[in-house]
Amino acid sequence: MTRARGWGWALVALGLLVSAVFFARFMAESRQSGQWVSASGVATWAIPVAVLCQVVAHVLRAKNAQRLLRVVRPTTWRILFSGLSIGFLFNALLPFRLGELVRAHLIGRRMRISRAVVFFTILFERAVDGFVLGLCALGVALVMRERAPEATALMLRLTAGVVAASLAVAALIWLLYTQNRRLLRALGQTTALLNDRLRDRTRFVLWSLIYGTHVIFRSARLGRFVATTMGMWLLYLGSMAALVWGFAPGHGALATVGAATSAYLAVGVPSGPGFLGTFHYYYSELARGLLGISGVPLGLSLVSWAVLIGPFSLVGLFFLLERGRAQATASAPSLEPLKNKLHRDSDISREFSHFLDAYFSGQALSHVLSTGELRGDFRMVRTFKGGSNASTLLVWDDGSLRVRKVTLPQYAQKLKAQHDWLEARRHVPHLPRPLREVDTAGYYAFDLEYREEYVPFFQFLHSEDVERSRQVLDRVLDFVSAHIYEPVERSHQPDVLARYLREKVEDKVHDAAALSPALAALLAHPTLCINGQRYDNIGPALARLRANPRAMEELASTRQTPIHGDLTVDNLLVRREDGDFMVLDPNDENAISDPVVDLGKLCQSLHSGYEFLCQLPSAKAQGDLVEYEEATSSRYAELYAHLQRRFETLLAPEVRRTILFHEAVHYCRMLTYRARINPDSLPAFFATAVRLLNAFNAQYAGSSAAPPPDESPPLRQLA
Repeated sequence: MTRARGWGWALVALGLLVSAVFFARFMAESRQSGQWVSASGVATWAIPVAVLCQVVAHVLRAKNAQRLLRVVRPTTWRILFSGLSIGFLFNALLPFRLGELVRAHLIGRRMRISRAVVFFTILFERAVDGFVLGLCALGVALVMRERAPEATALMLRLTAGVVAASLAVAALIWLLYTQNRRLLRALGQTTALLNDRLRDRTRFVLWSLIYGTHVIFRSARLGRFVATTMGMWLLYLGSMAALVWGFAPGHGALATVGAATSAYLAVGVPSGPGFLGTFHYYYSELARGLLGISGVPLGLSLVSWAVLIGPFSLVGLFFLLERGRAQATASAPSLEPLKNKLHRDSDISREFSHFLDAYFSGQALSHVLSTGELRGDFRMVRTFKGGSNASTLLVWDDGSLRVRKVTLPQYAQKLKAQHDWLEARRHVPHLPRPLREVDTAGYYAFDLEYREEYVPFFQFLHSEDVERSRQVLDRVLDFVSAHIYEPVERSHQPDVLARYLREKVEDKVHDAAALSPALAALLAHPTLCINGQRYDNIGPALARLRANPRAMEELASTRQTPIHGDLTVDNLLVRREDGDFMVLDPNDENAISDPVVDLGKLCQSLHSGYEFLCQLPSAKAQGDLVEYEEATSSRYAELYAHLQRRFETLLAPEVRRTILFHEAVHYCRMLTYRARINPDSLPAFFATAVRLLNAFNAQYAGSSAAPPPDESPPLRQLA
């Protein structure tokens, strides 16, 4: 016996014990309190008829559950009927209808689907029940309000409680279905307090719940669900009406229906194990007034309660005695759980961590992706780190896997430029091939071929022999030189440099400061103490640069050629088998379009550890002090040393010196993006740009506030 089954039997035993105590107390107090049966006796046919009606109604309820859940995963009626009956048993033993949670757990485990979605279908089912019961009770109360004012007043109060609970459930379902931004942000802030693994799992469960509402409302036959519910409630009311007619005959059809409805209002009052006393209190008050008799036979309350609770609880006990069996399913391919996100064959929550972060923070693009998934336009399989204002994801569409890059309409121009750059180089090796372009009112996207055999270069270089990584790096540099760059002469363009400094450095820093009070406070100081060493702040460092004719001359001398524009480690994929590579995510938005810009991007990774900085949760910024943990890897250091040796053989000294400048500018350019992604770590990115700019200036002076690059304090290395 598993631990779960042990706990289940412990709850059953405890519930039965408590119920037996309360039942014995009720019987002892009731012996002298009233008539057990009417003077004319009891119609013996009433009890079996009532039990039969109850069983058939429960069969229809299980059929309705199958109607909702089979759109998530095909299942058998037996699994749903057994889960329903066991949940019914625990409803009788536990307070506040907690048996519904047991039912959701059992069905979810046996179907291997999201328990949250199963629970949603139960809530939906109970909300519909509440509205149907509320309409019946309201009709009875309106017709009989003059004949039985006290009973109908109590009936209306109970009805109000039932309808209010149903409305609350309906409102919650509506908020989830419409993906209410305030609710999602509140859930995002709450789950952010959890550790990473629990946060991702909780967010995935919540998103699965939203996803499930769309799948069910889109695919389930809700018209048949409602029709079956009506038939089910005719049987439920007929069951109790048969008992009323058998124990208190001769009071008219309307009074009999009213008393039958009262039984379900009374049994719906939240109470603990052995709630016969609570049931009898409300039922006797309602039935006595509606039937117009001075006393209701105690036998009617007892038998009505027994018929409502007993037979189906015994069915649940029978299924509980059976050994629990999960639904038989074929071994699912590794992609199936990712395509069918309500299935629970494996834990896939970590695959969607980036998407869920954005979704629960209220980012508009994540809701575009979610809406596409919910409509069934495509199936997200995995999400990757997105660039600024765009998301990259692996999708299943048209029967195949493909990489999809998506952005909002206001940012479409930049992503379309990337598509056009790749399309113009469709037959160039080592570049992804565009498949399809989509431009709608809600988003712009294009698809790329998916190469499953390629892994991120970051992963490759930290797991393979370093010599293989050096070879890959060399081949990447040879590739862009041969296939991307054009053999053009250098030209002197001081105007382009001036605009570049203004737009890509000063404007970006000021825009980021408008988003970050911490960065705005740092800009007020002429110098900054960064991890214990003093540097010129960005303003004085730029002034020092502009005042240096030699530095400005070298920066203004450029080769205006097509470049990749974003040649970081993050944008390289490598095939382990033979070291073949793919270069991703070109950026054609460069005022200075010189190969040194690409080299600065490589140094942004291997020298200043961009990928490690992105993992930094926060940085301390207080006064003119900036402190943050500096981390890189020994592999990064080895590859950077190799890169420097290659630069020395291929580049003139005046070109090599400019690489630090472009590395610094790359950090300035991303500041507004980082301010939106994680403002807590923004000071670290700004401080990195300041240090690099100081290091660049130090190359042109005999002494400086910052030491030359080769003498600067090394970053802490992680093995």
